[in-house]
Amino acid sequence: MIEPGPDPQAVRKSSSWRIWLIALLLGACYALAYLDRQIISLLIKPIKASLDVSDTEFGLLQGVSFSLFFVITTYPLAWLADRTRHSWVMAGSVAGWSLMTMTSGLAHSFTQLMFSRIGVAVGEAGLTPAAQATLGERFDRRPLAVATSLFMLAPFVGGGLALSVGAALYTWAQHLPATSLPTRMGIQAWQLVFLIVGAFGLIPAALLLLINDRRQNKAAASDEVRISEVFALFRREWRIFMLYPIAMAFVMVVLASYVTWLPAQIMRSKDVGEAQIGALFGPVYVIAGVTGTLLAGLIVAVRGGPNPVRTVLLYILTVLSLLWPLSILGQLVSSLTAELTIMGMALFLISSVTSLSGLTYQYLTPQRLRAQAMAIMAMITALAGTGLGPVLAGFLSDHLQGSRYPLSTALALIGAVCVPCALTLMGLVLREHQRRRLDLKLPVDDPAHHWAVSPPSTASSAPVI
Repeated sequence: MIEPGPDPQAVRKSSSWRIWLIALLLGACYALAYLDRQIISLLIKPIKASLDVSDTEFGLLQGVSFSLFFVITTYPLAWLADRTRHSWVMAGSVAGWSLMTMTSGLAHSFTQLMFSRIGVAVGEAGLTPAAQATLGERFDRRPLAVATSLFMLAPFVGGGLALSVGAALYTWAQHLPATSLPTRMGIQAWQLVFLIVGAFGLIPAALLLLINDRRQNKAAASDEVRISEVFALFRREWRIFMLYPIAMAFVMVVLASYVTWLPAQIMRSKDVGEAQIGALFGPVYVIAGVTGTLLAGLIVAVRGGPNPVRTVLLYILTVLSLLWPLSILGQLVSSLTAELTIMGMALFLISSVTSLSGLTYQYLTPQRLRAQAMAIMAMITALAGTGLGPVLAGFLSDHLQGSRYPLSTALALIGAVCVPCALTLMGLVLREHQRRRLDLKLPVDDPAHHWAVSPPSTASSAPVI
């Protein structure tokens, strides 16, 4: 039997600031994941020179090999999170990928670097489902949209830091004196960047252990969830639960190809170096991603009403319609300023879509299945989206040598095909949602049930922190 907790109103008044601190910590960890994941994109040139790899092989590092193992381990870790403490799983994940990032800095061959990046993928797989489930347990509908947007700032904050901080670290490491310890040990500049970034991640990993989620654990222990229940939900409502992540996967193909190859594409087509691209594109990446993410969350929080899923889907459809022409033209302009402007607008729009991606499942999935449902969505988007984007761009770049700038053409083709596919599938999901309204069929004791039938009151319950 679940022991009764303290008075919900008293908990909310006394610990609301702690809830937001937890949201900030989770967002910081997610940003760190993308910093560790994307720092390699800035270091393509020195890594290729040191380890003798092609564009296709480099795409494998960031694409299929990374995403395949991310997919394999996401669901087991989400299953574990639903049965133990979310904080334990998240802390172990952050510590694990940080150590493997440090291992990347010790690689002396393509094979060693690939195994290290696989380790980063395994570590990152455990964070997102447990973190989003943690947010769903602690926030009502309106603040959940804002908290989720705050969490989804991370890919753009982390990616921007990978460019700006990574460029600064790499420049510093290049100019170390010959008498410095790393130089005497034979550690190259790009390897030292991995070692420093990885070591920093051990700090937030320790802080995650301070999150108290005992109440969630008692609920999970008293209500065992069979794996078959989650897959039965996806099979029964496949027009929503399968088409939606496939649509998001097309969006992620575009985003993942940008994240991996845009710095290199700009350096190749506009003849700029690592330090300059970090100083110019890093701020564009952060500002565009942060503003797009926050705006999307605020719009849903204000305009969501009793049918927030419809609001989310309509917003995504509008944004994808605007994104399509920009994703084609952005890489084909000759001016550096024009490309930075257009790609900033494109990243603003993509961030609006990705920031809302988890909300649909938050609103439609029973609470006890939520982490596992989000894990399945993460698996689909990672394998089909994150896995395909980098390697597809690298493959097209290697095989479009007739073009003046093969990588620019490759990225334009990816946007031209993937964005309309996502747009079409998202329209089908909206039509099915309007017909089925699964949010109205959730269990009466599920917080999301109350989100769907009436706006949250100030006296609504809050989980114990």
